[in-house]
Amino acid sequence: MFENTRQKKIFDIVSKKGSVSVDYLAKYFKVSKMTIRRDLEKLQELDILQRTHGGAMLPQVLSKELTYLEKQTINIEAKKQIAKDALKYVYENNIIYLDAGTTTFELARLLVERKDICVITNDLRIANLLANAGNRVYIPGGLVSTDTGSIHSCEAVNYLKKFNIDVAFLAASSVDSEFNVCTPNEEKVILKRHMIENTPMNILLVDKTKFNHKAFHRIFNFSEVDYVISDYEGDFKTE
Repeated sequence: MFENTRQKKIFDIVSKKGSVSVDYLAKYFKVSKMTIRRDLEKLQELDILQRTHGGAMLPQVLSKELTYLEKQTINIEAKKQIAKDALKYVYENNIIYLDAGTTTFELARLLVERKDICVITNDLRIANLLANAGNRVYIPGGLVSTDTGSIHSCEAVNYLKKFNIDVAFLAASSVDSEFNVCTPNEEKVILKRHMIENTPMNILLVDKTKFNHKAFHRIFNFSEVDYVISDYEGDFKTE
C-alpha cells in the first residue's frame, strides 16, 4: 500500500493526532514541503488520508444529512455575516433562487423588506417566512424531507425549468478536500446541478464547519460557481 516507510509513518502520526500540518511533517522527517505534499497526495489517492489547506487529516464522511434543528445553532453568527455579504448580489426586480439551508434562511431574513424581488425556494421555512411578510414566493412540489423541511425531487426540477432565474444562492451540507460540494442525498444532486447549469449567476453560501467532510455524492466543484461566500480561512484551492 505505502510507497515508502515515511508514508507509513505519516499515516501513523495522523492517526494519533487526527490532523497534522505540512510544516510539522517536513520538520519531523527533515525533508522538503514538496516531498511531504507528494506523500500526502499519494495517501489521499489511497483514500486513507484527506488533504486539508496546509496539511492532512483522517477522512470524515457525512453519511446522513443533519436535521434542521441540528444545523440551526451551528456557527450562527458566521452564517448571519455570510448572508449580509450576499445581499450585494440581490438587485432590483431580481428573480432569485434560495436553496434550502440555514445560511440561506439567514439571507431570507434580510429580504423580508424587499418587495421588489421574486423568490423561488425549495425550503418550506424560507417560503413561510417570506410569504408571511408579504413577499412574492414560489415553491416547487414534491416530497418534503421531515428532517430538513426541504424539497428535492424530479418534480421540483421540472417546476424550476419554467422560471428565468437571475441568481441562485446555493447551500452545501459538506465540502471535501478538493472543494467539491457533496451530499449523502442523491436527489439533491439533480436539483443543484440544474441550478448550476441553467442560472446565469450561482453563489455558494457555506460556513467553515462544512469543510473537509466528504459524502457519497459529489455535486459540483467551487470552480463551477461564480462566487463563494464563506468564513473559511483558506484560499479554496489545494496546494
